[in-house]
Amino acid sequence: MHISNLDGLDILSLKILVSLYENKSATYVSKALDIPAPKISRSLKNMREIFGDELFIRRKYGLFPNEFVSHLYPIAKEAIECADKFHKARAANSNLVKSHVEIAAPGLIAYAFPKPLMQAIKEEQKLMHINITPWSMHTTQDIINGDTMLGICCNKSAADVAAFGDKLLTTALQHMDKVYLVASRNHPIFKRDITLETIAEYPYVNTDLGNAKTKLSPYQDFCIKNSIHLNTEINITSISSLFEYLGESQALSLLPYRVVYEMASDISELHTCQLSQLEAERLYAETEVPTIFLVQKNQPNNTNDDLVWLNGQIKKIVDHIV
Repeated sequence: MHISNLDGLDILSLKILVSLYENKSATYVSKALDIPAPKISRSLKNMREIFGDELFIRRKYGLFPNEFVSHLYPIAKEAIECADKFHKARAANSNLVKSHVEIAAPGLIAYAFPKPLMQAIKEEQKLMHINITPWSMHTTQDIINGDTMLGICCNKSAADVAAFGDKLLTTALQHMDKVYLVASRNHPIFKRDITLETIAEYPYVNTDLGNAKTKLSPYQDFCIKNSIHLNTEINITSISSLFEYLGESQALSLLPYRVVYEMASDISELHTCQLSQLEAERLYAETEVPTIFLVQKNQPNNTNDDLVWLNGQIKKIVDHIV
């Protein structure tokens, strides 16, 4: 291995390397970073020449990092974080950016936010810089601490978010009363009547963090209440990992997001369908319909016009997602 010309390594290349390592999909990275696919290919070619290593191995369902990339990844991640700090310092010094906004969103739909938000910010000429990260178990506390300004979360019901207390302000954005099934293209479920009972006959992939205490999704809850045996094989909250897993197994998954259903429809290895209204009503007969909430720190005496505007833009995106 011969490493040369490190001067040719830029921050964008490192971001591509990190995102490819985490998501294993050039298509996902292209959408998440809003970079044309050819540019990602050129950047990867350049990095391979610089490091004298293949870095990623192409397989049927994406690009998989080799052992050398596992050593580069934490270094690249740290370099990106340092670069972000330089940008924040420069922006504060020159007053080019009025505010820095950290937004957390569910991993399955986080990719849908950057492009429309940035377009709206440019059109309105808002002096605002945004950073979008996946929603995690620590996001609620990060919002309370002020480290994250806005959080978009999908909880089972209003009762779940009520547990946040008066430290947080939560706004219901959209009820998710439609249910979409995603599985491999030749999955046997598509040759049968698709009901909540027949779905439970196959390995299940859960994508919903659910209630903080029970960690049950609506479908898992339904099966327990109706004494239906369900084999939850794995929990996956990354869209690229979910699609890869479903495409290579007999497992299936139920999702409430139309945008994920539409994205899966474009992948040749997968097949999707919307459950009938009857089955959706059965699923939510004994529990509240899941809701997407916008979560922020409760600051009654602190009115921020830009934040109000940003809340409105997020609501528009969520309307499209669901």
